[in-house]
Amino acid sequence: MALLRVFAEGGIVMYPLVVILCVVLGVACRAAWLLRGRGEGRLAGVQSSLDRLLFWGGLAVVIGILGSAVGYHKAMAAVVARGAVNPPAVWIGTAEGMVSTLAGLIVLIVAGVLWFGLRTRYLRVRRPEIGRA
Repeated sequence: MALLRVFAEGGIVMYPLVVILCVVLGVACRAAWLLRGRGEGRLAGVQSSLDRLLFWGGLAVVIGILGSAVGYHKAMAAVVARGAVNPPAVWIGTAEGMVSTLAGLIVLIVAGVLWFGLRTRYLRVRRPEIGRA
């Protein structure tokens, strides 16, 4: 239940971040599957997947920062609309901004760890002498 509450606090940008996380996991599974296969074309597919992992991880951070801007805008709009500072309204917007940024960074961390592990395996498959060093 706490995870759903945090998700709700993140605002509308949490939905694209979840989709991006699913894409990152799918791309990583594809790369791992290609690394187990045979054939020359598979290494090009692995390289493409590695590039995609970095792209989607970076996009998650950008969307998280966009969520921060939206959350802070909501907080400031609440202050302007009421003419006085309403601490709960301000903190709701601030929480939305922080949660979405943190979620974007978590997706980037997941993508980065997967990228590093898969890239290491890719280099060992491409040049077996690296694995013996």
